[in-house]
Amino acid sequence: MPTLPPSAPLSHSVAKPAGGQKMVIFDVGETLVSETAIWHRIASHLDLPPFTVSAAAGIALARNFGFEAILKQLGDFSAIAGEPWRRPDLLSFTANDLYDDVLPALSQLADNGHKLGICGNQPASSEQVLATLPCQIDWLSSSARLKCKKPDPAFFRAIIEQTGHSPADIIYVGDRLDNDIYPALDHGMGAIWLLRGPWSFAQWQENGVPNGISAIRSLAELPALLAA
Repeated sequence: MPTLPPSAPLSHSVAKPAGGQKMVIFDVGETLVSETAIWHRIASHLDLPPFTVSAAAGIALARNFGFEAILKQLGDFSAIAGEPWRRPDLLSFTANDLYDDVLPALSQLADNGHKLGICGNQPASSEQVLATLPCQIDWLSSSARLKCKKPDPAFFRAIIEQTGHSPADIIYVGDRLDNDIYPALDHGMGAIWLLRGPWSFAQWQENGVPNGISAIRSLAELPALLAA
């Protein structure tokens, strides 16, 4: 079984700007927000036990199916009418779904002088929730607003253009190698892989932490890592 080494200094990034401040951009699902409640609502809507939905999602995930494909297959299996992947009431989240380490980590990063941003594959409604967080957010967007989804290069180009920061001064934090980490590195950004959530587990179980990738288990580790 792969093991996680201690977090290493950032890889694939150039020297920090004066003062060491960065623009830190966060993914949303399973990075800032736990999607557990979403999956429970999906299970209830499809009249399936939560364990069945979780196990089926894990199997589909291991076969590299995307989120919408997993929901479509579950819908076909349950024979419940409707398209759950198009239901905002099922897929939305609230501030109560934030992981416990989010607000303390973001507050510490802001106190350390970093700029903070949030942008993931989310509907525009997600911005309404995230805009109310009791912490500094310097830039907020979503795939719906950008009209492109990760790992589309246009998504990462938009981050660079709209934040006004050079790629070398941006760090993207996310839970997926394929959607978050590798595309960010390909665009000259720094990247930190957060090991939580099912996609992260599936990718970690297959290969561990790839060489040159900086990984953390909790956002609580992030301020110290960026200060190193």
